[in-house]
Amino acid sequence: MLRLRVREVAERTGIADAAKLSRATGIGYATAHRLMQGEITEDNLRSVGILTLYRVARGLGVKLSDLYSEDDRRALQLATA
Repeated sequence: MLRLRVREVAERTGIADAAKLSRATGIGYATAHRLMQGEITEDNLRSVGILTLYRVARGLGVKLSDLYSEDDRRALQLATA
């Protein structure tokens, strides 16, 4: 399972709110707000695309892989189920 770390990384780069994230990255305010609030889920209703995450990473000056972490325990459970 992936855990998005957008808020953590954004705050580390001096961006503390969705409006600033939106301006810095060129993504829409609503998407920036959902990312900052952690309202992204695995269903299609609240998912985020890889290209959006790429834009966020470029806007923050970080690697795409800095924006998420993988919960290896959950991945292992799914793989062995």
